[in-house]
Amino acid sequence: MSFKPQENPLVHEIVCSMSRLQGLDIDGLYSHPREATEEELTKSVWLKGHADIGSITILYSQPIGGLQILSRDNQWRWIKHIDNALVVNAGDAIEFLSGGYYKATRHRVIQPPADQRSIPRLGVFYFSMANDDAKLNPLLESPVLQRIGTTKYFEEGEAPTMEQWRRNRTALYGKSQLKPSEKEVGVEEEVIHGTVVKHYN
Repeated sequence: MSFKPQENPLVHEIVCSMSRLQGLDIDGLYSHPREATEEELTKSVWLKGHADIGSITILYSQPIGGLQILSRDNQWRWIKHIDNALVVNAGDAIEFLSGGYYKATRHRVIQPPADQRSIPRLGVFYFSMANDDAKLNPLLESPVLQRIGTTKYFEEGEAPTMEQWRRNRTALYGKSQLKPSEKEVGVEEEVIHGTVVKHYN
């Protein structure tokens, strides 16, 4: 999720150039190590577990740890760094459009391992979305989905468009009243367009 600039000179140069064109100081774009008191307040979690809103999120693989995914066995696992690789996360829209065939990647950002905590980091991300007018219904013309069936996320005729889903998720971020899950420990929930959105602590 983040990298040492000297190990990724091309990405560093692109970000620096873009920043200079906007009259920005490149140093302001880096995530600097946090104070111990900040880590204590957040229990070393920088961004709670969640799934992204859109279709696909692409991240440049980073040698500095921080990004974890929630695995099938319900354990948080570090993303292993591979030089010159991309990390691809599926988002809500892909889960809805595939009727659950592809699951959105539940992920979080936490304090890096002890040996990496003093290194400034810079994340490079690309968030993609379906077209704004795309209804987030399963693509039932898929022979695979016809054979295996789909998970129902919305009531018949109630699926939002990508634009509606994006606007509602972002408008409610940090404002909605999350309720503890009745089924899962450490999970808080909110309902958007009639479907449950989970936040992992």
